[in-house]
Amino acid sequence: MSPALGLAVLFVLIGAQLTRLAAPRRLGYLWVLLLSAGGLLVGELFALVTKAGGPQVGVLHPVAELVGILGFELLGAMLAPARHRSP
Repeated sequence: MSPALGLAVLFVLIGAQLTRLAAPRRLGYLWVLLLSAGGLLVGELFALVTKAGGPQVGVLHPVAELVGILGFELLGAMLAPARHRSP
C-alpha cells in the first residue's frame, strides 16, 4: 500500500472520529466517513489546481485536506437535523 494512501485513510478516520466526538447526535457514522472522504478529495483537488495547499507530504497536501474535511464535516453537521435517542 502506498504511504500516501495510508496517510489519506488516516486523515479520513481521524476527521470522522473528531466529528463524532464534537457532534455525536448529528450524523450517522457512515455519513461522517463519506463527508470526510469527500472533504479529503476536494481539499486535494483544490491544492492541485491552485498550487496552494500548504506543505506537501509525498503527494498529499495535509493543510488543504484538513481544511476540506473540516468544511465538509461542519456543513454536514449544520444541515443535518439532530437525532433523538429514544428512552
